Amino acid sequence: MPEISAAAERALRELRNNLKTAGFTDNVPIRITENGWPTGKHPFTKLERSYQRQSQVLEKVIRTIYSLRIQYHVSQYTLFGLRDADTHKDDLFHQYGILRDDYSPKPAYALYKKLIQELM
Repeated sequence: MPEISAAAERALRELRNNLKTAGFTDNVPIRITENGWPTGKHPFTKLERSYQRQSQVLEKVIRTIYSLRIQYHVSQYTLFGLRDADTHKDDLFHQYGILRDDYSPKPAYALYKKLIQELM
């Protein structure tokens, strides 16, 4: 999944460049908020986004951001949501969490806990 890492790095680089264009120095920290990868069915393509894919993408994105945190002065990372808004709705916009709406964990939950322990 090198395309995921490349996209995360490109987003950080472009944000930092846009901040410079707006007059902000590199000392201004970047706070990544509401980041995630939903599960469920994509409303337009009808493709299913699996729990396994959510784990894979989150791990790749988090590791990439972590490895670039000093270069781009990233001071914070926050998931979009800890739990799904409504796990039973097919629409992926209700399934951003790493927990289902009843608080039972998806596979990405264990991965996220592992990454926190490893990277902190």
